[in-house]
Amino acid sequence: MTLTVQNPKEIKNGNDSTTVFSFTFVLNQSSDLVVTHTNAAGVETTVTVGTGTTNYSISLPTTPGNGSITYPATLGTVLATGATLTLQRIVDLDQDTDLVNQGAWNPSQVEDALDYSRMINLQQQGELDRSIKIPVSDSAGTSLELPTNTLRANKAVVFSSTGNVGVSVDNYVDQATASAASAATASAAATAAQSAASAVAVPFLMDTGSTTMADPAGTNFRLNHGTMSSVNKIAFGDTSKDGVDVTDYLMTWDDSTSTINGHLILVQEGTPANWAVFTVGAMTDNTDWVQCAVTYVDSGGSLFTNDITVRCQFIRNGDKGDTGLTGAGAGLEMTFESTATDTDQGAGKIWLNHGTASSATVLYMDDVDANAVNINSLVDSWDDSTNLDLRGTIIVKKQLAPENYHIFNVTGVVTSASTYSKIAVTHVVSAGTISDTHAVDVQFVRSGDKGATGARGSDAGLDMTFESTTTDTDQGVGKVWFNHGTLSSASVLYMDDVDRNSASINSWVDSWDDSTTTALRGTIKVVQQASPAIFAIYNVTGAVTSATTYSKIPVSYITGAGSFTDADVSSVSFFRTGNTGSAGSSTPADNVFRIQDNGDATKQIAFEASSIGSGTTRTITMPNADVTLVASALANVVEDTSPQLGANLDLQAFNLTSSSTIMNPSISSTGKALVLGF
Repeated sequence: MTLTVQNPKEIKNGNDSTTVFSFTFVLNQSSDLVVTHTNAAGVETTVTVGTGTTNYSISLPTTPGNGSITYPATLGTVLATGATLTLQRIVDLDQDTDLVNQGAWNPSQVEDALDYSRMINLQQQGELDRSIKIPVSDSAGTSLELPTNTLRANKAVVFSSTGNVGVSVDNYVDQATASAASAATASAAATAAQSAASAVAVPFLMDTGSTTMADPAGTNFRLNHGTMSSVNKIAFGDTSKDGVDVTDYLMTWDDSTSTINGHLILVQEGTPANWAVFTVGAMTDNTDWVQCAVTYVDSGGSLFTNDITVRCQFIRNGDKGDTGLTGAGAGLEMTFESTATDTDQGAGKIWLNHGTASSATVLYMDDVDANAVNINSLVDSWDDSTNLDLRGTIIVKKQLAPENYHIFNVTGVVTSASTYSKIAVTHVVSAGTISDTHAVDVQFVRSGDKGATGARGSDAGLDMTFESTTTDTDQGVGKVWFNHGTLSSASVLYMDDVDRNSASINSWVDSWDDSTTTALRGTIKVVQQASPAIFAIYNVTGAVTSATTYSKIPVSYITGAGSFTDADVSSVSFFRTGNTGSAGSSTPADNVFRIQDNGDATKQIAFEASSIGSGTTRTITMPNADVTLVASALANVVEDTSPQLGANLDLQAFNLTSSSTIMNPSISSTGKALVLGF
C-alpha cells in the first residue's frame, strides 16, 4: 500500500461521555499503538490494552483509517472534560526483511518493508517536531550543546549574549529558597499591616442607664440587654471618646460580602479581664447614632459599669469568594421537562412518566445532554449491574439550588427508544421543587454486581459426615449413618456422639425422644450441604438408645430426594413434637353439648338436665334399631307406674309385638276401655 504523509499521532479530547475514539493512521499490529492519558492537571499516564476499567480495547483497522479504541474497556470513569488521550503509532526500529541474492521476487514483501521504513520516518519526524530547534536564520556558529552533567548539576539553563546555551553560575536551588523566604517575609508583612489596620480600637463611654435602642448621646454606647449573652443590638454615638466623628467608619462594619461581616471585641480600658465578643450583622445609620446588629459569641469578667471607657475593636472578615467552576464529575447537564408522556421532549431533556416524582416509575433521558453531547451509550449502560433488584441510583439535582433534588433507584432495564432512553425506576426520596425548564445535573451511581452464592452455613443443623456403612457399630467422629443402604427402607438412624468439629452432641441427640407424644416424637431432616436439593426426612417413632460412643434413633421414612454419597458433608436438623395435651372433660355442661346437622349448622339438638332431680343420673338406652322420634307421640308421655297414652300409639310402626301378657292386661276402670288395634 501507499503511505501518505500522515500524522502517526492523534489527540482525543474528553467530554464526560464519549468512550469510542477513532484514529486514521495505519497499524500493523495492536502492540504498535501507544495510548497516553493526560488529566486536567497535565499529569500523563500510559494506558495499557486490556479488559479493566482503566484499560483500553482496540479495533484494528481493516482498511486504512478505520481503526478505533474503546476507553475504558469495561464501564468505568469515562474520559473527563479537560482530559485527553494521545494515540501514537510507535514501531520497533528494526529492519527484518532479508532479500536473498537471486531469491524469489515478492513485491508484497518489498512493499511491506518500504511501508515499515516509512512508518519509522514519520515516527522520527514526530520526535523531531517536539524537539527544541533554533531558527534557520541563526548563525552557523550557534551552539546548543550543554555542559557535562557534573557542571550543570543544580544549575539553571541560561543563554549567553550570542544565544549559545549555558548554565547559571549560582545554584538555582538556593535562589529558589531565597525567593521563597522573601515571598514569605512580604506576605507576613502584608498580613501584619492588614491586622494593624483592622485592629483600630475606638474608645466609647459605657451607658448603663438604659437598654433602649436610641441615641446614647455624644461619646457613649449602650447595650440592649443587661445580660451580656442576651445582647443582640448595640447603639453607638457618632463621636468617639476622643472626639472623632466615627460614623463613616462604623458604617463600613457590614461591608463584607461574607455571611459574617466580622467580629466586634469590647474590652474595658485598664481592666482587660472584662471583655465580650460578638459577630456583626447589619449597620443602621440613625443620623446622630448608629445601631449595630450583633450575635453573642463569648465574654469574660464582669459586666461593664456606667461611664467606664470601653475600647471597641472591629476585625473584618474577607469578602466571600467567587463561585467555583462546576466540576467535571458533577453529572450530566440536562433540562427538566414537566411533560409526562412517552415521547421525545427534545435535545438535552429529562422527564418522568408522572407529574409527581414520588409516583414516577419511568425516567426518560434524551440521547444528548444540554450541550448536545451524545450520552446514549452511557445511559443505556445504567442497567448493566447483575444486581437486578437495585442496578444503581440516579440523583437529579437543580443546578442553581442543589437542595432541590429527586433520587431514584434503577430497578429494571433501560430501553432505547430511538432518540431517548426509558429507565425503569423506583422513587426513593425528594426535596424541594424542580420545575419545567430548570437546569439539572443528573448523576448515576452504579450498584456493584451480585456476588457469588456463599457457602451454606453449618448452623442450619448439626455438622456431620454421611457414612454409607449400615452396620450397628461406631463409624467414627462426626458420622451419621443408617441401618439400610436404601434410605427409604431405613428404620434406625445412627449419630456419633460428636459432630465434624468434635463438639459433643450426645446430650442433645439423646433428648430427641423426650416428647410424650410417643407415636411421633419429632422429625429429623438430613441435608447434603453442597446441594440442599439432596435430603431425607424421617419421623422419630421410638426411644433413643445410647451406645457408648454413638446413639441409635428409631425412625420412619417420610420423604426425600437425590442420593447421598459416602463422605458427603451434611446437616442434620431435629424438630421436636410437642407433648401430648391433657385429656378433656367427659362430662360437658348441657349448654355446651349440642348436636348439629352436618348440612345446616343452624339445626341443633340441645340436651337439657335442668328438670332432673339433684344428685340423680338418668340413663338413655337406645334400642338396637333405627328410631324416629315423633313429637306428637311423646307429647303426653309421663313417667308413672301406670302408663298413660294421651295420643294415638302405632304399635306396629314401633315394632311392638303381641304377647299374652301385653294383650291381656288387667284393667279395671269403670266406663273406660283400652283398645289395641292390629
